Amino acid sequence: MASRTADPVDVVIEAEFDKLDLDHDGQLEWSDYETLIDRYRQTAGVGEDDRRIRELRAFYQMHWMELLRHAQVEGHHLSKGQFVGATRLASSDTSRINVAQVGGHVIFDLVDADGDGEISHEELGRYLQGVWQIDQSDANFSFDALDANKDGRISRAEFVDGIQEVLTPNR
Repeated sequence: MASRTADPVDVVIEAEFDKLDLDHDGQLEWSDYETLIDRYRQTAGVGEDDRRIRELRAFYQMHWMELLRHAQVEGHHLSKGQFVGATRLASSDTSRINVAQVGGHVIFDLVDADGDGEISHEELGRYLQGVWQIDQSDANFSFDALDANKDGRISRAEFVDGIQEVLTPNR
């Protein structure tokens, strides 16, 4: 019997689930996103009332509600399987929120620490380590993948397009 190759998008979404499920109970809930938002805040070195954190919170609140809607759950928890399915659906259903576009722009504003309109190697590395606990070699790989024109900087368009490509590679 032939083994089934894992879908690369599912692998990425499952890894996101694992990073978000801090208590390792196999379920995500809104408090896991609150922790994620706090990681962004700490990594950016800004306060709770910073406009970019408020925008991030608003984005994740809407995204969370879309995940629950797409998973068609009664409660407020998502299993890994529900999260993967709902993330795929929410990423392709732009009728209420375009996850890659809105999330990409909101996150870009936090990663671009010096506000010059581009993300440097250092800025992306700090973000990936601080928020997602990704090591430097993986951060370098991510930078190279996002820097589409290979100019040593990631523009806003490259960042948003990169998120879109990961979430919906066959668009």
